[in-house]
Amino acid sequence: MCYTIEINLTREQIEKRFNAKFRENTGFKPGKRVSAFTLPELPVICSGSVGEIRLFTWGLIPFWVKNAEDAKSIRTKTFNARSETIAEKASFRNSFKTKRCLVLSNGFYEWHTRGNEKLPYFIDLKDRNPFALAGLFDNWINQETGEYVNTFTVITTRANQMMEKIHNLKKRMPVILHPEDEMIWLNNEISPTDLQRFFIPFDEALMNARRT
Repeated sequence: MCYTIEINLTREQIEKRFNAKFRENTGFKPGKRVSAFTLPELPVICSGSVGEIRLFTWGLIPFWVKNAEDAKSIRTKTFNARSETIAEKASFRNSFKTKRCLVLSNGFYEWHTRGNEKLPYFIDLKDRNPFALAGLFDNWINQETGEYVNTFTVITTRANQMMEKIHNLKKRMPVILHPEDEMIWLNNEISPTDLQRFFIPFDEALMNARRT
């Protein structure tokens, strides 16, 4: 699974790496250990607006959710989307077709279980460069208040050998995209079937992990 990430970068570093600009007056704040359970607003790049960085809230609310109570309930169950089922699962299948996004990051955390202990590890890339996690987004309107809520989820896949040792119970990891694949992921002319090739574990030889 992937519930905690790091985006400890300046606006300028993010804009340069992803060749996109933050929306004017976007209140981005860098964060080191950002938990999905705090429902944070994090920088994403969405299909349909690839030159723009926006802040969306972690925890996807599908457009068809009827009321605020249901929205509050479902968003804590949609921090992650399993790559094996997103094409069929009601919460994700529509977004997978036309609402894909890059979740911008410079690292993430997973916990190793040893007896009763949970040991945190920070995982990033060996070259220390920022990278994009494959995500989905949706737009929900609160019919009671008229509020327009933009949310996202991070897609996960099976773990590579390094991540299997760290995340030794669930054995999952987020889908990390290579830079040359990022715009392909956002291209809505690409068939979702053709995107399945991205749902393989990222090469552990390009990754680094350390206890925190």
